[in-house]
Amino acid sequence: LVDAGLSSVLPLAPLTGDPGLITALVERWRPETSTFHMPFGEVTITLEDVATLTGLAIDGDAVIVDIPDEDWSAMCLRLLGQAPTDLGGGVIRITWLRETFDELPLSASPETTEQYARAYALSLMGGVLFSDRSGGSVHL
Repeated sequence: LVDAGLSSVLPLAPLTGDPGLITALVERWRPETSTFHMPFGEVTITLEDVATLTGLAIDGDAVIVDIPDEDWSAMCLRLLGQAPTDLGGGVIRITWLRETFDELPLSASPETTEQYARAYALSLMGGVLFSDRSGGSVHL
């Protein structure tokens, strides 16, 4: 994760905070304008806000990867060492990642450690950083 430049997101975790606060924010969210309607006016979350909260760099070249049509199971096996049975279109359930890669074995090889780090990064990206309406999956 350090080599990938993601070490600043290690302390992040899924929101489990104050349900009242989360409900209040949901009630004030306006999807048509992507803003929160607060008593003092409209508020939006900017890329700079995300950078400040997560510590991730927001400048530099975009990361674009062209993935050829590949057998997703083979790719998953190569990157993670295991593949779920329901790997449709390269989409992995975050619950599968968390259950399968719950705890790194004490005698893990460097290759296994790297696979667990990849699984953690996928889980973090799909469940926290780039979560979407599915709320439970991430693209490999």
